Amino acid sequence: MSMTVGGAKAVIEGVIIKTEKSIEREVTYLKELADDKAALSHIQQKELDGEPLPATSPYGSYSEWKDQIEKEIKISQNSLDRIDVEKAELMAFNYFVQTAPEE
Repeated sequence: MSMTVGGAKAVIEGVIIKTEKSIEREVTYLKELADDKAALSHIQQKELDGEPLPATSPYGSYSEWKDQIEKEIKISQNSLDRIDVEKAELMAFNYFVQTAPEE
């Protein structure tokens, strides 16, 4: 079953809306990344200073805590990398919708 250009444009217009909403989360990911990096630095300094873990800490060690923060940093970075791809896709989608000839 083949799709017409008009049908493809209709589908892509829906994808454009979803992609734009996803890209809007970039600032949130940037904030999370900055917070996580600051937390990691703070934790590393506490460990270097020889401070014991807080009594209320759910982590068994500084290593465990740092591992968790590093995972969160990676998740935020992966999200930002995905948004870069989505920005490029959005450019292509918009170009197609604007320039594809009508049938």
